Amino acid sequence: MHQLTEKQKKIALIVGAVLLAIHFAPGFINNLRHAAPAPAVVQKQSAAHVAPAPPPPPPSPEIVAAAKYGGIWAGSELMPDQNRCSIRIEIRLSDDTKRLKGYESKTCIPTQPFAGGKGIHGQSVADVMRETAPVSAVMTGAPVEGGIRFTVDSLIGTPYDGYSLIGMTITDFGQGQVQAQWQSQRSPQAPCPDNRMLLKKARG
Repeated sequence: MHQLTEKQKKIALIVGAVLLAIHFAPGFINNLRHAAPAPAVVQKQSAAHVAPAPPPPPPSPEIVAAAKYGGIWAGSELMPDQNRCSIRIEIRLSDDTKRLKGYESKTCIPTQPFAGGKGIHGQSVADVMRETAPVSAVMTGAPVEGGIRFTVDSLIGTPYDGYSLIGMTITDFGQGQVQAQWQSQRSPQAPCPDNRMLLKKARG
């Protein structure tokens, strides 16, 4: 048998290696494919769930009352003591919007000196001016059912009859009107019977 030369042996080895590679290559590649880690699945992060904003708190009773009764109310009537009295009250929220404020002015004209055509005979100008001078009050209110109850913080002026305002309540009375009911006294031992007057909205 013809002996292979070294060169032929090398060629035969190379050809054999190539044939082996061709034979085993598909399985080797398939094994590599299975052994390789699967690519990480990128998951979309859903947008964070945003809770709806809570509803605003309901308005305070003071704000509700100011929306209903805020403005200027005025009225004039002949009182039981036969004096013609006029009342004007401005209602609004305090600057911090936490309290109801009332600014009341009352003016009375005594009619008794005019009864029977007597005029003001015997009264000095100072007496007439004093009796007809307005008396004002700064008040703080609290909402009540159907109205506002005021307490007096301070008084400006001197009442002609000596009875000082100590409290006032306004309550609904028909369309566009309120009833003002107030309490006054000369002293804790000398209260005056409650007086009432209908007030109409003069300005909102």
